Amino acid sequence: MIWLWVLLGAAALLLLLGCLTAAELCVRKVTRATRHDETFVRRQETEGGFGAALDRYDREWNRRPFTVESGGVTLSGEYVRNPADSGRPRRVVILCHGHTVTRLCQVKYADLFYRAGYSLVLYDERYFGQSGGTCCTLGQEEAKDLSRVMAYTRTVFGQDCRIGLHGESMGAATVLLCLEREKPDFVIADCPFASSTLLFRHVVRDQFHLPAFPILPMAAFLGRVQYGYDFPKVNPIRAVEGAEVPICFMHGEADSLIPWEHSKMMVAKCKDPRSALHLFPGAEHACSIASDPARYERLVLEFLSGCAAGDAKAAAAEQDEHKEEI
Repeated sequence: MIWLWVLLGAAALLLLLGCLTAAELCVRKVTRATRHDETFVRRQETEGGFGAALDRYDREWNRRPFTVESGGVTLSGEYVRNPADSGRPRRVVILCHGHTVTRLCQVKYADLFYRAGYSLVLYDERYFGQSGGTCCTLGQEEAKDLSRVMAYTRTVFGQDCRIGLHGESMGAATVLLCLEREKPDFVIADCPFASSTLLFRHVVRDQFHLPAFPILPMAAFLGRVQYGYDFPKVNPIRAVEGAEVPICFMHGEADSLIPWEHSKMMVAKCKDPRSALHLFPGAEHACSIASDPARYERLVLEFLSGCAAGDAKAAAAEQDEHKEEI
């Protein structure tokens, strides 16, 4: 009988250690992820069909480097003044890249905005590329960093500049989380997650083939203690609920990392009627633009046009109201 209890105790201990190891792997997969350098990213983007955009980035854009301090971390980036953006207020898009890569991954999107007449700001998120930082927090600290980049953008392009945000994957979550403290003119979120807990549950269950409990509570504890990363509180959907900003969601229907239902949940919470969700059949994670570049560009331009029309209408209504008061 004693041996039975010993065996049961040993099995329970092994199970606990196994769950703890899995929880540690999950946390490290996010916080201490593989960091791909610019050579890798450039090759990946070229093979993905975006070599021409990189060529224009290298040869035609008037790029200027900058650094911004945020929470003890130095962020490295560059801004691009578009000759077509010469009026007032200036129109600027800040682009946020995804997990493991660098700002070069955003050039394919930036090229679209540049051709539409927008000036640009691209930067490496903390821990990646040329930026500093000891870990990634999948939007928790990155959203605060974006606020600092927005403040810097206004010093370059004018305090009255119109700022739009575009993000892919982790970058999409970052631009949405930033809505808790900022009010940009528009947001385009490409394959964002609605909740870190939902994302972790999906990874644990579908990629590691393990039960969410007790691994998720363990991972949450380890994240807080080791990295200051409190992932249960990283919920872009809550930021969306409180925002009065037009948001365009892009998502691949075949996304196996962040299922498109994340975007579906969030667009249902949007307050601005100009918000929309566009799905790309057969597109994997972060591959919507690659699956149908012409449609992606058309949808972005239509969204921007709708935002501009709505802003003009609101401005006219405000002016009429002011006249009536006089």
